[in-house]
Amino acid sequence: MTTALDVPAIYRPKHQQRLFRQLLDCMARPGSVADLAAWTGGAPAALAVLAALCDSEVSLADPQRLLTGGDWDFLECRQSPVAQARFIFVDGTTAPAADLEPALGALTTPEQGATIVIRVSGLGTTGQKVRLSGPGIAAQCELGLGTLHPGWLDQRAVWCRFFPLGVDLVVCDESRVAALPRTTRVTQMGMHR
Repeated sequence: MTTALDVPAIYRPKHQQRLFRQLLDCMARPGSVADLAAWTGGAPAALAVLAALCDSEVSLADPQRLLTGGDWDFLECRQSPVAQARFIFVDGTTAPAADLEPALGALTTPEQGATIVIRVSGLGTTGQKVRLSGPGIAAQCELGLGTLHPGWLDQRAVWCRFFPLGVDLVVCDESRVAALPRTTRVTQMGMHR
C-alpha cells in the first residue's frame, strides 16, 4: 500500500504561482500590502514567500535558524552564508546583527543584491510608520511596519546608499506581505498605534 505525500499548499505549483504574482505586485507597487491567506493553507506568509522564491538554483541564509528541517526539505534550495545568499530570512523584531553583511551586487550586476525576507507582526496596521516614494508609487504613501525594529530601516539605508547596489526587503506578518525595493525612498515617521 502506498501513501500519497501530503504537500503543504505553499509548495503546490498553482499556489506558488499565485503567491509569486502577489509578491510581484507588491514589488511593483511598494507600500501596498497583499493578504496571502487564500493561498498559504495556514502557513506563515514569510514561509509562503520563500516557497514562491526558492528552488534548487538559489541560495538561502537563515542566520537565526528560523526554518525547520522539514522547511528546508520542501524549499530544496542551497543553504548559504549570508554574504553569498541570494535570499536571507530573518526575524525583524530585534535589531539586525552587527555582522549581517548581505550581498549588495556590483555596478555591472546589481541584480545580485540579496532579497531579505523579514518576519514581523502587525504589518500595515501598527508599529514603525514610514512614508514611501519612488517608482511604482503615484506620489507617496504611508505604511505601518508592525513590530519591525527601526534598526532594519537604518541598515537598509546603509546597504542601499550607492544605488543601484543594495538589497530589497520583503516584510511579512502572519498572512500579509509588503515590499521595500531598493528603488523606494523611505522616510521614518515614528510609531503608529
